[in-house]
Amino acid sequence: MNSIKENFAKLFDDPNRVTLKDSLMNLTTEYDDYEFKEIEIETPILAKHIIGMANTNGGIIILGVEDTENGLKPCGLEINTDTTDMKKQLAKYLPHELRYDIHQIDYDERDEWGDLKNKSFKIIKIDFTPEYIPFLPIKGSKYYEKTDVFCRKNSSTTRCEYDDLQDIFNKRKSINRYGISALTLRNELEELKILSSYNSIFYQALYISNPSFINTVKDFERRKIKYIEQGLNIEDID
Repeated sequence: MNSIKENFAKLFDDPNRVTLKDSLMNLTTEYDDYEFKEIEIETPILAKHIIGMANTNGGIIILGVEDTENGLKPCGLEINTDTTDMKKQLAKYLPHELRYDIHQIDYDERDEWGDLKNKSFKIIKIDFTPEYIPFLPIKGSKYYEKTDVFCRKNSSTTRCEYDDLQDIFNKRKSINRYGISALTLRNELEELKILSSYNSIFYQALYISNPSFINTVKDFERRKIKYIEQGLNIEDID
């Protein structure tokens, strides 16, 4: 189990040919934070799995791997949609605050790749951002309504029951009570760095003829600092 968790962490942190190969060698079936699909599935169904993972603990969806009775079979993708086009289609169903990324993994003809040789896969990495849960689809489909809430349970994506919703709300409540998560803090600090750069002497000179722009950015920076202070519970500390 430890090797599975270690390989999962490596694949999540850095999706590439080596980490994918190592993960497939150690995994034997699906877990709550792993989902395998033999082909590129319909967009609304893929969106459902992404939302389910985002509402639980995050995770990874790997396209091009079949989950058989005898274990995982890396078959590769015959139809391989451009990742940008796939994101455009998913944007119709996924909330803006839901954070995920799609990685295209292609193997060449070298023998060292074994069963993965000359095959292509997609890794969809879904972040866990409890400050925004529960996520709901922003568009309904023939498979679900806009009001449906999904989560991961028993290695599958399912509609939430009462206890599942309570678990989701408790996770969000704990973040609100004890402060923002490390992932959120990192993103907020990156955004603050960008805002601060616009307040540099260079940009103030560049936009000297447009003081309203400078004042707006300064206000954004002030509000961003206030939000971070509140999240870290340090706003009243001198």
